[in-house]
Amino acid sequence: MIRKPMKKPVRRRSTPIMTSFSYKEPRLLEQCLTEQGTILTRLETGLSEKNQRRLAVAIKRARFLAMLPFTQTL
Repeated sequence: MIRKPMKKPVRRRSTPIMTSFSYKEPRLLEQCLTEQGTILTRLETGLSEKNQRRLAVAIKRARFLAMLPFTQTL
């Protein structure tokens, strides 16, 4: 019998980071980004699917308006 490789456990937040999102508040949106500039997953933020999509749209709008960086430069 072949065993499947085990997945790494993901830390899940008990409470969501925030519930209202606006591209005009880049300081709040930075909490949902990693050091490399990628958006945290739904399991890591603790958000519902609908709110995760809203978060992603707000981050993308802020990036387009140069309020947030696309990637972190080293």
